[in-house]
Amino acid sequence: MKLDVESLRALRLVAQTGSFTEAAVQLGMTQSAVSWKIKRLEERVGHDLVKRGSEPEPTPNGHDLLMYADRIIDAHDEAVEHLSRSDLAGVVRLGTNEDLRGGALAAVLARFGRMYPQVKLAVRVQLSGAVREWLDDGAVDLAVLQVPAADIRPDDIVLWQEPMTWVHGVDFDPGAAGSAEPVPVISFGPGLAYLDHSEESLTRAGFRWRTVLECPMLSGVQAAVEAGLGIAALNARNTTARMTDWGDAKRARLPQLAEVIRTGEGGDSAVLAALREALSAALIE
Repeated sequence: MKLDVESLRALRLVAQTGSFTEAAVQLGMTQSAVSWKIKRLEERVGHDLVKRGSEPEPTPNGHDLLMYADRIIDAHDEAVEHLSRSDLAGVVRLGTNEDLRGGALAAVLARFGRMYPQVKLAVRVQLSGAVREWLDDGAVDLAVLQVPAADIRPDDIVLWQEPMTWVHGVDFDPGAAGSAEPVPVISFGPGLAYLDHSEESLTRAGFRWRTVLECPMLSGVQAAVEAGLGIAALNARNTTARMTDWGDAKRARLPQLAEVIRTGEGGDSAVLAALREALSAALIE
C-alpha cells in the first residue's frame, strides 16, 4: 500500500474546512480533482474516508488516517524545504497590517526563513495606513496592506477583494439620520487605510456622528461592536455572529476593500522577488 502525500493533504483540508470546494481553492485545483484524489486514496486503503454530503466529514477510518497524515505531510514538507534551501543572501524589511490571517502569514514567513537561511527578515506590524507610509518613506521594502480597491496600483499583487459595510451588535440600535443624537462610531484610528472613506460616507449620507472609541487592534474593535458601543466599518471576514449589518449601511456606502502585496521603489532584488513569490503563493485567495 502506498500513501500519496498530496492525496493526504487533500483529505486533511477537506476535514479542516468541511468543504470540497474550499479545499480545492486552497490547493489551487478543481473540486473534481480533490474528489478524485480522495477517491483514489480510499481505493488504496480499502476504506471510506469521508462521509459525503453538504458538510463532508471524516469517517472513523478517516480520523484514524488523519492521525498519521499530519506527521507524514509535515515530514514531507520539512524535507522538501531542507533540500530546497537557497544560497540567496540579503536583508528584506517587510511591513504588514495587523491581520496576520489566522497564522498563515506567520507560517509562510517561518517557511521562507527555513528555505532561505541566509536572508535576514525584519518584520514590522501596524495598521495599513502606517504600513503604507513606511513603504513610501523607504522604511520597509515590501508591504502586505489593505487599501480601497480603487487605490490598487498596476504592480500590486492582489490577495483578495471584498465589500465592506457598517455593522453593529445584534442587541444595539445605532439610530438613523436626523436623530437628535449622533451615531456612535467605533474606529481603528488614524492608521486605518480607509478612515477618510468611512467618515465621508456617513457625512455624505446626512448622518451626524461622533467617534466613541478608537482602537488599533481588530480584536478590540470587534469586542466594542459586539458589546453595543457603536457601529464600525468592517469587511465580511472580520464580522462575527454577534454582529449585524446596519440598516442604513446602503446609504452610507463603503468602498470595496482589497489586500495587496506592494513593493517599494527600487525593490527589484532577487531577495525581494523570492519573498514576494512566497507570500503570493501562500496568501492569494
